[in-house]
Amino acid sequence: MPSSFPARSRRYWLRLAVFFGISLIVGLALVPFMLGVLSMWGITHPPCNIGGDPSGFNPAYESVSFTSTNGLQQQGYFIPGTNGATIIVVPAFANGRGAELHYAEVFNQAGFNVMTLNSRVCTSQGRISLGYRETEDVQAAYAYLETREDVDLARVGLHGFSSAGATSMMAAAQMPEIVSVSAEGGYHDYPAVMGFGQGGSFFEELYKQGAYRSYGWITREDIHNLSPISMIDGLAGRHLLLIYGSLEVSLPGARQMLERALAAGVDADLWVVEGAGHGGYLGLEPEEFPRRVVGFHETALLVDKP
Repeated sequence: MPSSFPARSRRYWLRLAVFFGISLIVGLALVPFMLGVLSMWGITHPPCNIGGDPSGFNPAYESVSFTSTNGLQQQGYFIPGTNGATIIVVPAFANGRGAELHYAEVFNQAGFNVMTLNSRVCTSQGRISLGYRETEDVQAAYAYLETREDVDLARVGLHGFSSAGATSMMAAAQMPEIVSVSAEGGYHDYPAVMGFGQGGSFFEELYKQGAYRSYGWITREDIHNLSPISMIDGLAGRHLLLIYGSLEVSLPGARQMLERALAAGVDADLWVVEGAGHGGYLGLEPEEFPRRVVGFHETALLVDKP
C-alpha cells in the first residue's frame, strides 16, 4: 500500500507556496502604502528654519511672544513702521520668525509695521498641519496686536507664501478684522492637488492611501479642511491678491480661486509672474513685486480704508 507521505508533502509545499505568495503580495502592497505614510510624516515634521533677525534693515525691531491655542507658546518679531498699517507675514512650511525677512523688509521699507511668527515646527508642537491649524496662530498674532497702542487694528493685512498663502486665505475667511491678503503659490485644495481619489495605478493608489490616511493619524485633522477655495466666499467685500508663477503646477488652482472669489464679491486679482515656478517671485521681479504687492496693500489699508 503506497505511503501517504508524498501526498502530505505535496499539500504542505502547496500551502507553503500559497502562504509565501500571499505574503509577497501583502508585502508589495505595504511598501507603497508605508512610503505614503513616511512621506506624509516627513512633510508634517520638517526641520525648523528659524532664520535671522531684522537688525539689518530695522534695528528698532522687538522680539515678542504670545500664546496660541492649547497654550502653545509662539515667538515673533514686531518691526515698527511709519504709515500706521500692519502686515502679518505668515510663516510657510518650516520657516521660523526670521526666515522670511525678505518680505518683511519690503513691507517695512514701504512704511508698514510687520509682524512675523514661527512655524509650528519651531515650537513645542513639533509638527505642522500644512495650513489649517496654523490659522489659529494667525488669530493669536492678531490678538497680540490688540495689546499694542501703536497698531491700528482696522488696517491689518496678511502675506503668505505656499502653505502660508493657503493659511492666510483660510485665516482671513474666519477673521473679518483682516482687510487684505496677498497669497503666493498656495494650493487651492490639497487633496485635489495631491490627486487623492482621482485614480491611478494600483501602487500609486496605495501610496496615496498611505499619505491620505496618515495625515489624519498624525495631525488629528481632516485633510479635506486644507481647502482655501471652499472658504474663499468668506472674503467677500475684502481684498485678495494671488501671486503665482507661469510655470507653477498650482496655477490652474489659482485661476479657479480667482473665478470663485470674483463671483463671491471679493476684490480679487491674479498676478502671474512669467518664468517663475514655485517661489522666487520677488527675486525675479525685484521692482515689480513692491509695485504690485506693496501697492495692493497700500490701496486696501491706506487708501480705501477710512
